[in-house]
Amino acid sequence: MNLTRRDFLKLTGAGLLAASASGLVAASAQEAKSAPLIYRGSSRHRYVNLSYDDCYLVKRMQDLEKLLDDYPEFKINLFAVGTALLNNESKDPGIWKRFYDKGHEIGYHSWDHTNFGVMSTEAALADYDKWHDALTQVLGFAPTVRFGRPTYGSLSPSFDAVCRKHNLVNTMWSTGWGGNPTDVVKYTVPKARNGDIILLHIRTDDYHTSVGAYPWMRDNGWGAVTLSRLYDDLLMEQNESTGCDVYSGPSLMRTCIE
Repeated sequence: MNLTRRDFLKLTGAGLLAASASGLVAASAQEAKSAPLIYRGSSRHRYVNLSYDDCYLVKRMQDLEKLLDDYPEFKINLFAVGTALLNNESKDPGIWKRFYDKGHEIGYHSWDHTNFGVMSTEAALADYDKWHDALTQVLGFAPTVRFGRPTYGSLSPSFDAVCRKHNLVNTMWSTGWGGNPTDVVKYTVPKARNGDIILLHIRTDDYHTSVGAYPWMRDNGWGAVTLSRLYDDLLMEQNESTGCDVYSGPSLMRTCIE
């Protein structure tokens, strides 16, 4: 399909770029009011985002915290479910505040890992409120949340409604580091690309993958940044693109795809 410059200017919401080019998904006119959706960041920067989902196991959270203390330049995202926020806080009071104060980010991932594909919009909006109340409780204040990841990667209308109401970036991933830690560190980690959003979970295998991956990343000049850094760098790159008209509003619109 050939789109004219006028057609592109009509696009809003998440109508940014083909996922393969920049990580932002191009929208059709029908999707014009969707929340921003990202799969990966800019290919210009030698860094990745490490995002850990679910966050059920407090022992592995504690282990990851100690590991990250040895790599203070690395920052991560935790997509925690609400039940894990409260359960881990009861076992290790202050654990979430410690991660937050060290510069890591906490994103929305549902209250109890229900699939948004079977949630009504009303239920999804109530789910977010319950989750945010739990986050406020464990941090001691109401934080600004910028990123949400749907359970099971379900890009449903109900989750999009949550993102639109609360100004969240709908966050997917470009690769995952799940599996046998020895194999992942040996074969998968070295295939990282600039701007990757890497999916992990707070579980034993992924913790041991992190133990092996972090020194490899440092030794090979890789950084680990928050989604805020990755996303903001991507938007700035698009605003400064050469040869394309760009409009920066509630989200970004481009009139060409490179």
